[in-house]
Amino acid sequence: MSEEVKVYSYRWAVLLVFGLAFMIGQMMWLAFSLIRNEVTPVLGLAPGDPGVVLLTASQPLAFILLSIPVGMLADKKGLVFVAGLGTILQALFGSLRIFFVNNFLMIFVCQFGLSIGSVLVQNCIVYLSVNWFPKAERALATGVSTLFMLLGMLLGTALSMLLWTAPLYGDAGFTIALAQANVETILYLDAIVAIIITVLFFAIVRDKPPHPPDVELAVTHAPSIKGMLKDKSVWIISFGFFAGFSIFIGLTAIIEELLLSLGILITGGLGSPAIVMILLLVSGIIGAVVVPAISEKAQKRKPFLIVCIAVATVGTFLLGTSTIIGLTFLMSAVLGFFLIAVMPIGLSMLEELDTVGPERSGASTGLAFWFGNLGGFTGSILLEVFRVGPSYFYSIIYLVVVIFIATLLMFALPETGGRTETS
Repeated sequence: MSEEVKVYSYRWAVLLVFGLAFMIGQMMWLAFSLIRNEVTPVLGLAPGDPGVVLLTASQPLAFILLSIPVGMLADKKGLVFVAGLGTILQALFGSLRIFFVNNFLMIFVCQFGLSIGSVLVQNCIVYLSVNWFPKAERALATGVSTLFMLLGMLLGTALSMLLWTAPLYGDAGFTIALAQANVETILYLDAIVAIIITVLFFAIVRDKPPHPPDVELAVTHAPSIKGMLKDKSVWIISFGFFAGFSIFIGLTAIIEELLLSLGILITGGLGSPAIVMILLLVSGIIGAVVVPAISEKAQKRKPFLIVCIAVATVGTFLLGTSTIIGLTFLMSAVLGFFLIAVMPIGLSMLEELDTVGPERSGASTGLAFWFGNLGGFTGSILLEVFRVGPSYFYSIIYLVVVIFIATLLMFALPETGGRTETS
């Protein structure tokens, strides 16, 4: 006997607060990304010390270690327990950074701690969409979650520069004391917002609605982990995440040096590296909502994945090799729009596979993000390994080859968007 199904308008409140929790985690993680030179002496490191890169590498490292078990935990314990614990860790370790601002080791521990919180939140994306949203809205719901992730990354990178009132490193008047005061202001702001969002999360978010939003959730169906891992489509989509994160996180790590190697002028404040990142993220925010919405309307997933990844392949090559600043900015926007749109569509496609379903959505999400962050972590390292002198040409070729392989593999995927629901 089927259980009554019902779609609740409260789902949007749950999605909004979850999105804010997702946003603040990304915002805190990237607080130091565009003020690396300014924050290095504050942390007690010598100018130019490459160790500061570990502060950005903390999140992909946390995902590599924890993403798969956390995804399985989400399937067992649910949204409030797993994502709620994540919000607490984000607020706790984000706040502790204020008290250890002169200790690089402790700041890294705090970065890693709040990154663990982000893993707990992020791996509940699909769990939320399948338990609160009907099938016709799931890619859109996942896209909205992705939007908040990108908004957090945008705020984390841009706000640090916009809130920077002290002299920049190397400019007249720069002192460690002034820089530290400015860093502490940014960290206090992050901590206050994180605490407020944590309170809102536990006040508003519920694990599941009283009745499922779709017929398929009322049917007893429990795909096994073994069956999921035997499905080649799961691995193909996960490799797509590996390619996408390799590009996104890899380019984020080298963007300033990459532009310099291409002869593009770097200026202080919101200079060309910041503009590239802002264009990448803003267009990504748009793509994460627009493309999944069109995919839902067309009831297709596969062609959108193929087109988006194919365009991202071209965009990666042109962004990484162009010496014309206008073309660089244009390709930043194009790459962001199409590359980021892959994530919500890919996650929705995973959940729609017969071997995954709503019951294994957390585990499949964990696997995809594990591959993605492995790509981001190793990509950041390999881009430097393939660097020849100041040139990143072979590094960009590596990224193009990886995403081109992902594009070819997508042709082997089944179409899932138009599948009828089980009754």
